[in-house]
Amino acid sequence: MTPFAGLRRLPARIADAALASPRATLAWWALVLLLAGWGALGLRIDTSTDSILDRGDPAYAYHLYSQSLFGGEEMLVVAIAGEQPWDPVALSEVARLSALFEGIDSVRRVDSLETVPLIRVTPDGALQLDPPLAGGVPETAAARRRLAAEVMADRVAPRNLVSDDGRIFAVNLLLEAGMSDGFLELVETVRGQIDPTRSWVSGVPVFRTEINTQTREELFALVPLTIGVIAALLLIVFRSFYAMLLPLAAGLFGTVVMVGLMGAMGVSITLITMILPSIVLALGCAYAMHVLAAAQGEGELTGLRAALARVSLPVALSGLTTAIGFASIGAVRIDAVREAGGYGAVGVLATLAASVTLLPACLGLRRLPRLRPRFAGFLEGSACDTLVRLATRRRAAVLLAWLLAILPLALGLARLDAATDATSWFPPGTRPRDDYDVIREALSGISPVNIVIESTGGRPVTDPDLVDALDRLASHLESLPEVGKAISLADPLRQIHGGFTNDAGLPLPETRALIEQYLLLLESVDSLGDLVTDDRSAANIVLRVDDNRSGALRAVVAAAEAWWAEYAVPGFEARGTGTMFEFARAEDEITFGQIRGLAIAILAIGLVLWLVFRRPALAGIALVPNAVPVIAVFGFMGLAEIKLDAGTVMVGSLAVGIAVDDTMHVVTSLHEARERGLRGADALLEALQPNLPALTYTTVIIALGFGLLGLSGFTFIRNLGLLISTVMVVCLAADVSLLPALLPAERNPPRRLRRR
Repeated sequence: MTPFAGLRRLPARIADAALASPRATLAWWALVLLLAGWGALGLRIDTSTDSILDRGDPAYAYHLYSQSLFGGEEMLVVAIAGEQPWDPVALSEVARLSALFEGIDSVRRVDSLETVPLIRVTPDGALQLDPPLAGGVPETAAARRRLAAEVMADRVAPRNLVSDDGRIFAVNLLLEAGMSDGFLELVETVRGQIDPTRSWVSGVPVFRTEINTQTREELFALVPLTIGVIAALLLIVFRSFYAMLLPLAAGLFGTVVMVGLMGAMGVSITLITMILPSIVLALGCAYAMHVLAAAQGEGELTGLRAALARVSLPVALSGLTTAIGFASIGAVRIDAVREAGGYGAVGVLATLAASVTLLPACLGLRRLPRLRPRFAGFLEGSACDTLVRLATRRRAAVLLAWLLAILPLALGLARLDAATDATSWFPPGTRPRDDYDVIREALSGISPVNIVIESTGGRPVTDPDLVDALDRLASHLESLPEVGKAISLADPLRQIHGGFTNDAGLPLPETRALIEQYLLLLESVDSLGDLVTDDRSAANIVLRVDDNRSGALRAVVAAAEAWWAEYAVPGFEARGTGTMFEFARAEDEITFGQIRGLAIAILAIGLVLWLVFRRPALAGIALVPNAVPVIAVFGFMGLAEIKLDAGTVMVGSLAVGIAVDDTMHVVTSLHEARERGLRGADALLEALQPNLPALTYTTVIIALGFGLLGLSGFTFIRNLGLLISTVMVVCLAADVSLLPALLPAERNPPRRLRRR
């Protein structure tokens, strides 16, 4: 016996041992569950978006460093609408909210017409640094017109504190760095103080809390519903509560082991790993249904042992290759994604272990009722006959049909956009999306990005040539369609120098001494600390970006760094950073890292197939139906303009894992049939007939279960559920029609299609 032959028999031996010693097996599982339950007590839930940041990259360390220089850049924007331009009621609301929000501990500064000084120089040469509403809301229309003229002439206020038409005013809450744990309370406090009929709230903290809250609420509601539907469908198919409970038990036991290990290792359930329990439960049902379908009606121990021996190898290979698919996600550098891959693989292997040990032990104590599953006769008979005839007599037509079906979807791959925009996860008509759209259109975007310019040769950033470069770079960036507002050190300097020189063109000061003198006069302006450090070693261009897509955010930073590389002032370097940039960078790493992992998974699965079957051609052919679902789902996403992001990108690895499950059962049965001397359609019939019912039940039950996630109003969850359901259907179709058409080397049809 070769080592590989011994490995092929190992799953059957394990199942046979569990069948022979059911009580001992159940005792071992009871101990495992006890330990896993103890570990699960330490499990934490952290569905905040911070969990997907790439904290191990030097860019993240630089982001933290930039916050130490200029403070936290995350902000909440409260927009207040007036019934007319420069409405006194709206201005009074600005004053009220500004005073109220300044008392919140987590708010480091409030920027509004009530708090941000306008830099003005009186005709007699006196500098005035009073906020526009320092003297109260102007009572007369003429006074308000003068106020409007002063504010709109400022370089900072327009589209930052007031809309161009003077109808919408902003109260910007600049937040302390590192306070993400308090976002939910802060957002609720702010919303509780505004009039929702004429005010809107948006900002990164809003989306982070909404994503966190909605993910928890919808998954906690929809996952139990999904399990309930799966249980009901199992009951309908197998017509037995006992047969219904066994698949759920296999998936549940694997899930408990996975969750228990996560708790014991101090790993939290995150935005990405939260979907793992549903997936492991579904895969457990898939493995268990193959075991149940094989054991159905086997009342004698000998027949049950033979049935378990027949199904154990493909179930084991399914679990192993699916675990490889999960483990391949480790190609992504981000901890939360690696955890999803690693612990997902653990959950799959634990579910596999339950399927080949727990289920045989239960069947050893109590057999399944002698009831054939519903539709089994049709699937083993007419459906199987049709599929075999198509594969043997209409092989070319089947392959052509698949080519014609896949080709348009493959063309959609070129349109697939790897970008994440959290705002698009909320459909129009929801409060987060509508508030965001209003603020972006009237003012500027909610995504802050910093372009930090640091001295590398000891020169201060107050040198005139550097200030001029800052001004030109800010102007260049503000001309980009993605950028709503760019503010640099040059803006207050232009304002104060233009006032003192009485030059309406607002020129920049020409000497460093004059720049330093102006900065000394402006030292009471708190917002100046966002633009320059006290030691003059670094300056900052503050951007508010209108486009939240990760690709757009990275493009803005790339444009800034490219401009600096071409027009750089010697002795200084520029680098983009910021919370939203970190999210954009992390999302792209998740996307492209998992594409790398998908390639690794396909190669690894092909290697496993070759090692088990020792036939390279068979292993290569078996990979084709596993690639087709990936092409189909990603191509469909491209055509439907569904973005490849942190949620949907996992569908590729899941597609490979799920497709391989079906393929393993068909290929293993075909390999064994050929070893017994069967050829052509006889071998195909022997491969499909015992497997088609279980493959169909698995697909229908799991596809409908995950399809329920499509009821979610949260696009992130809805896309994931619908895409997984689609993958399941495509996988089944590929394995029962495309795979048989590819497999037979012998074209001769059978004289008679035999029944089991």
